[in-house]
Amino acid sequence: MPTFHAGQRLSYSGSLCTVRYIGPVIGTEGEWLGVEWDNVSRGKHSGEHGGKRYFEAKLPNSSTFIRTTRLPDPPVTFLEALRNKYTTEKDISFEIGKPISLSATKVFEEVGFNKILEKLGRLRELEIVLLDGMRIVRGDGAAEILDTCPSIEELDVSRNLWERLEDIGEVCRGLKMLKGLRISGNRFSSLEIVEGCPPFEGVVSLEINNTLFDWTEIVHVLQFFPKIHTLLSASNNTTEIPKSITLPHTLTTINLEQNAFTSLSSIFPLSNLSLLKKLILAHNTISTIHTPESSPVVFPSLEHLDLSFNSLGTYPLLDLLPSLFPCLTSLRISHNPLFTSIPLEEAHMLAVARTPARVTTLNYSKITEAERTNAEIYYLNRIAKEIAKVEEGMEDTILRDHKRWEELCELHGKPIIDRSTEGRKTLATRLIDLEFLPEGKDPLVKKIPKSLPISTLKGLVGRMFGIPPLKVQMEYLSPEDAGEYVPLDDEIKEIGFYIDSGEGRIKVAETA
Repeated sequence: MPTFHAGQRLSYSGSLCTVRYIGPVIGTEGEWLGVEWDNVSRGKHSGEHGGKRYFEAKLPNSSTFIRTTRLPDPPVTFLEALRNKYTTEKDISFEIGKPISLSATKVFEEVGFNKILEKLGRLRELEIVLLDGMRIVRGDGAAEILDTCPSIEELDVSRNLWERLEDIGEVCRGLKMLKGLRISGNRFSSLEIVEGCPPFEGVVSLEINNTLFDWTEIVHVLQFFPKIHTLLSASNNTTEIPKSITLPHTLTTINLEQNAFTSLSSIFPLSNLSLLKKLILAHNTISTIHTPESSPVVFPSLEHLDLSFNSLGTYPLLDLLPSLFPCLTSLRISHNPLFTSIPLEEAHMLAVARTPARVTTLNYSKITEAERTNAEIYYLNRIAKEIAKVEEGMEDTILRDHKRWEELCELHGKPIIDRSTEGRKTLATRLIDLEFLPEGKDPLVKKIPKSLPISTLKGLVGRMFGIPPLKVQMEYLSPEDAGEYVPLDDEIKEIGFYIDSGEGRIKVAETA
């Protein structure tokens, strides 16, 4: 019968859990284990039964009670898991080059040692080792690990049965070449490291996703990683970074995706990291940049920012980013509401136009000089039409949401403000339903702004049908010209110059 203790990591039929309670449960006989499952969907409660609380679960509805008589899956050591995965030998525990002794009188001769040497040599040459989900509970001693697999540079021991960070440290002391470590999905009872030989001296990349660490624990762990430059801390239910935190100033990349941030101001304490160049905040619920109580900061070196899959709903929010990130060159903001409220092509142009020229990559797509120019001119015309809807002298009520107006007017010239009835058309009347007819492909209907330049339309058509933009040839089927096709070859003109109605048909071809 196995023995159990609070904080123990167990596996049942491949599902991992942590023991939170051992003892009787009212209304039943015998002893029970109160366990918190890593997979929350297996849980039925949060540590209570019959109106009595037996333990506190870290995640709601993640726990159940199971009988102590139920046998857990057998745990393994680090080297057992390594050999199970990377060799066909379950255990190689003899000295190479010597006979195998079964007793004082019975000695086997060496048989098949070449194959065994080959397997051992394979372990010694391994540089990337993935042992996630292998039920590892402890190491085997640094000296034995160093002798068995000295070349490991990248190690993944996520989703195992570790209870102490020191047990992983003991493994890493034998891995002198280690640079990258993944310990995601574990639940630690102790984060202490014994004094002496530091285990993570050479590690520069650490992944602690889904460990449920709070920031106090993260700061504590990072003190053992003096050279760290990349931190991945996703899915840890983080809502805010405390102002009092002190993170290693060696950090250049931080990944905080799939947490619970609601405002970009929640990560402002990271601005103290002078070398931080890449910040990933995808799959949160960020809907604002500043909160009323937050003070704007400056991230002095940040070059790449990922805000995709969040809740950003208005374009003026993009105007707040340049002052926060003066070195930003790459931005990802796809899969936000601001990209679904209007046609995608128009949304892309507005995003390009609202970002400063130093941003050369948007949503992983390079922004060409021509694309930026077309987007900025289109944006200027949109602003002009918004201004035309208000009385003279009220322009500031519109321009406060368009911080680049003056800059873009200097670059491209101030557009004409038309306050006539024609200039007050609704968005619906400024869009055309265009049916594109590509050679050898199915037709496609898209809503296109009348103010879209032909050069920009060629780029969009090229992306839709896989044609290099410079080879896109378009012809408009003109009802006024007896159904003949009219070439769309003046790239400066807007599509509305050719098509004044609400719909049209365009034949698409690829030039030789």
